[in-house]
Amino acid sequence: MRLKLEVKRYHEFFWLRDIRGVNIYECCAKCFYGGKDNRVYYGTLNKPYALIDIEVKEHPKAVAYYLCGLSAGFNWYENTHIAFIPALSETIVVNNANIGLIISDAKQIIFEDYIPTPPGYFTNKQRTCRNWIFANYINDGMLKEVK
Repeated sequence: MRLKLEVKRYHEFFWLRDIRGVNIYECCAKCFYGGKDNRVYYGTLNKPYALIDIEVKEHPKAVAYYLCGLSAGFNWYENTHIAFIPALSETIVVNNANIGLIISDAKQIIFEDYIPTPPGYFTNKQRTCRNWIFANYINDGMLKEVK
């Protein structure tokens, strides 16, 4: 998979992870077990504009990949959340005021409308965290429907 990310306006940072497991009792990035791609993080950290062009390192135990961008001031509505899996000959394209993104040989997983209902108590912060929602999406076996 090749990832080309153009950050069009200031974000605190972006991160990219391969997801090998999840923990729904955590929140934000702590929901995911897997490898971090520091080229994305350090290539975007505190920069008003950034251009990343990398070959994504696939991990044999990864069930999905996740690109997260935290906007200036951590404005929830301007954050970027892109979940994806490898898919030969498919391409993800996102072009908006915040980013331009092309990921080749990948399929985007649309999960934002998923409403997890795990047993137990979870805070409003968790229930509105898109990382937590995607962790539950994986935990609930929803990836099987995507592949």
